[in-house]
Formats: sequence, structure tokens, C-alpha cells
Amino acid sequence: MRRLRFRSLRQKLNVSQRQLSLDLNISESHIRNIESGRGNPDAKLLFKLSKYFNTTPEYLFPDLADVDIKKFIKETYCHYYKRSI
Repeated sequence: MRRLRFRSLRQKLNVSQRQLSLDLNISESHIRNIESGRGNPDAKLLFKLSKYFNTTPEYLFPDLADVDIKKFIKETYCHYYKRSI
């Protein structure tokens, strides 16, 4: 899945993949992989990219924001209350 919003925002700012990688101190291949959907940013990079493009992580990467939270919570042990949910 191509990340069209990511690419569109990058192009709108007239920033190349190379320039973005230099600005954020990461490899150009990682930017290519993120943009093409073959890779994902870690949490720190996700927020750097959001700040760089002046948008939210959810807007920039809707595919990463689309998580079934209810299912995740039901299948995860709740360590705060020392019981399963």
C-alpha cells in the first residue's frame, strides 16, 4: 500500500526523499520504504514526521492508525489491576 498522503505532503513542500532523510537524519532508503508502505516509522520518527509536516500521525499514516483497540485490549493482560480484561 502506497502512502499517498505522506508522498503528497512531501511533494507539496517540494522536499525530495533525499532532503527529508537529511533533515531527519535517517537513511533515504528508509524514507522510500515508509513512503511505499514496505516499512513503518518507529514512534520517535512518527512524531518527527508529524511535526515536520505540521500534521497529526493519524492523518499522515491512516493505515497505522486503523487498529482494532477493543480486540487488542481484550487479548492483553491488564497489569494495572492484576487481572485479565
